Amino acid sequence: MKNSLTIALIFCILLQCPSFSAIYDFLDKDFEKSFSDYCKNCSKEIELQGQITKFLEEDQVLVSLDECLDIALKNNFDIKTKFETYKSYDYIHKNALAKFLPNFGYSFYSIYYRGQVLVGTALVERFNELALSSTLIATHSLTEGGKLIFEAKEKKFEKYEQKEQLNFTEEEVLKYTAIYYWELLQSKINIEIHIKNLYERIAQLRLTENLEEAGMGTKFDVIRQKNEVASAKRSLVEAMNEFRLRQAKLSNIMGIEIETTLYPIEDEVVENNLVDENLTIDLLYETASKNRKDIKAIKNKLMAMKNERRAIYTDFVLKPRIFYQNQKQGTARIGLGEANVVGLYVDWNLGENLGVGTVTKAKAKTHEINALKYDLTNQLRDIKEKLLNSYYNSKLLLQRIKITKEQIDYATQSVELAEMRLDAGEGILIDVIQAQSQKTLARIEYLNAVIDYNKNQVELLFDEGIISMDKILSAYNP
Repeated sequence: MKNSLTIALIFCILLQCPSFSAIYDFLDKDFEKSFSDYCKNCSKEIELQGQITKFLEEDQVLVSLDECLDIALKNNFDIKTKFETYKSYDYIHKNALAKFLPNFGYSFYSIYYRGQVLVGTALVERFNELALSSTLIATHSLTEGGKLIFEAKEKKFEKYEQKEQLNFTEEEVLKYTAIYYWELLQSKINIEIHIKNLYERIAQLRLTENLEEAGMGTKFDVIRQKNEVASAKRSLVEAMNEFRLRQAKLSNIMGIEIETTLYPIEDEVVENNLVDENLTIDLLYETASKNRKDIKAIKNKLMAMKNERRAIYTDFVLKPRIFYQNQKQGTARIGLGEANVVGLYVDWNLGENLGVGTVTKAKAKTHEINALKYDLTNQLRDIKEKLLNSYYNSKLLLQRIKITKEQIDYATQSVELAEMRLDAGEGILIDVIQAQSQKTLARIEYLNAVIDYNKNQVELLFDEGIISMDKILSAYNP
């Protein structure tokens, strides 16, 4: 008699919640609609109805990973800043090359003279003359004792440094755009999971309330289930808030309006293998040391500083320069006479401040170069450490994905067995709901494992210095 009453109560609850079966199907495409209908039928029990409905009905901007990457490369403001800086250094380099060209100058003047010439008290002559002068000057400092050569090389390597920094920034934008996209997708699916979790907790609360009314349950069970509903509501609110924050994070790096409601097109996630699992740490590090743009930037900066030091030492070198002048002078009445002047000048001094100033400047630059060499070594060590972490995390995450898949299979079997026991009159609905909760937790673990793996693969590409839009999308199939 007791089992018959229990089964009758269960059927009553199921009839009150026509869309209850949807919570067991995580691939249900009509879930949002079914839950929205459920909210309308159970509005007294769901205080979050307004927030949930607003989220489900909001006009979302559907995006895919490739679209986000493309927009980020075009609109990201860090890239734009680095590009302008690079162009500035490009023109500074061109300015250094321009110093190898000679300097030309031209001057012309005319002066009108009117007066008289007196010798003692005798007037010798009255005159009216228009004096004319035309002068063309050309000078060339040659290389200023080699200083111009080293300065031009310095500016060239500084330009290369800025170019590599621009490339590195583009790679960073690609990495973080991909990572933020996966995190946004993770938040989207988490919301669906937490909505279904709230759905289950409310169904469980209804069951305990009905059992209490039938004299088969206790007030303690009802209070406990109300606490479970409150906890599910809190988790859902946190999930929705996290989704909003991650929308803003992705919009920001893409260089678009921060409040854009980006919405990933995927309903599920799959692991994207982007790096060969058979590669060793040594091979990964060798690739990174050759391809990392930040390492190339440091190496170019090092070359620039070495040429800057060489330019300092040219203070001790002879500095020849040549001079040419073509001058025409005369008057309007008698015409112009031409004169040509060619000169060679050689300057030499003992350096700045008797050579002490020059030597101390060069020594200071030497220590700057040594410090930068240590920075380069330290950067390479940090890269190897990151590669080591990412490499072993990749192996671990693959195992984690495999285990969580098994957990989902076991949890699914547990749900099926609980439902079979319920149908046979040997179990109760609480067993089904608890089994479903375990399946939900297993799916969350699987979701987190896959997202972490996809982020790890992007990180590995970045650490190797070979990240690109094509490589990120090589295994992407939305």
